[in-house]
Amino acid sequence: MVSKDLIDNVLDFAETNGFNHIFAQVRGRGDAYYNSSFVPKSHLVDADFDPLEYLITSNKSSSIKIHAWINIYYLWSSKTLPKQKKHLLLKNPEWLDRSNKDKYIKTAQYLNDKNSMKIDGEGFYLAPTNSSVKDYLLNVISELSEKYLLDGIHYDYIRFHNTKYGFNETGLTEYRALNKINAINYGEDDNVIFSEFKRSSITRFVKEAKELIKQNLPNSIISAAVKPNIYDAKLLFFQEWDLWLSAGYLDWAVPMNYVVDNDKFVQNMYMVKDNIPSQYHKKIIVGISTYNQSARIVGKKIKRLRNMRFNNISIFSYNVFVDNPYYWKKLKKYF
Repeated sequence: MVSKDLIDNVLDFAETNGFNHIFAQVRGRGDAYYNSSFVPKSHLVDADFDPLEYLITSNKSSSIKIHAWINIYYLWSSKTLPKQKKHLLLKNPEWLDRSNKDKYIKTAQYLNDKNSMKIDGEGFYLAPTNSSVKDYLLNVISELSEKYLLDGIHYDYIRFHNTKYGFNETGLTEYRALNKINAINYGEDDNVIFSEFKRSSITRFVKEAKELIKQNLPNSIISAAVKPNIYDAKLLFFQEWDLWLSAGYLDWAVPMNYVVDNDKFVQNMYMVKDNIPSQYHKKIIVGISTYNQSARIVGKKIKRLRNMRFNNISIFSYNVFVDNPYYWKKLKKYF
């Protein structure tokens, strides 16, 4: 369960060890770690407790900024159905994204067939192409930015599952109407028009969300966890984060460079360095994982980043330091 003690420990750790930003997950798998009119509360939170409000009011350090981390399209991955009756998986299953092969399966059958497994290794996603999904998510963003005095809002899973997806029925109807198409061969993943429609669906949300957030929290930082390979991001996940950064829809981009292999790690960063104009490099916060590699390897990667003049780093995640306190003791010397 999420408790006051747990939050106090996070704040104490951050202040003691010189961390200046906290990405606190407040919307996980379609559930909330705050009081919301739109998102059902997580079963890990007591009904009368608002963890986000407590985190904000308990933060007495002016040097620590609180960012609300929300999973945008990622909705569910458990082997059992959600306990909350108002969870979107149960309330609005027609909002789920579909792959080409299952777009004609009736919703009830889709859930029964798929619920016992992680869909393609992950889970259920909301459909970015469905305008009702966009409106719902904008309401979530609006509520958060109106209700809480946040320093930032951080998007995660702001992408498609993969190239096979994008076949939500309502989304397809909107696509046909927009492009005046009666029928199309959807089987080809490289269909240029359809791919652009999928990319623009997410970009439209990012643009409109930025306008809402800045209206309510003009000094806040808008960031997104993104795929580190900008070509894979754009072509495989329809996540054109380089455009979001240059257009001012994001203040920060956080490439999740979680690969263990050092050569691949460096290759990803050179791809960013060579393809993102230098004036935006200071807005790149490089994500490094701790759950899959040793503190020594992470430390070497931090050194390499600094040699490349990427000085802003995000560590994923705090839980590793809780489970293994010696990990941070070994890693701390690299900061």
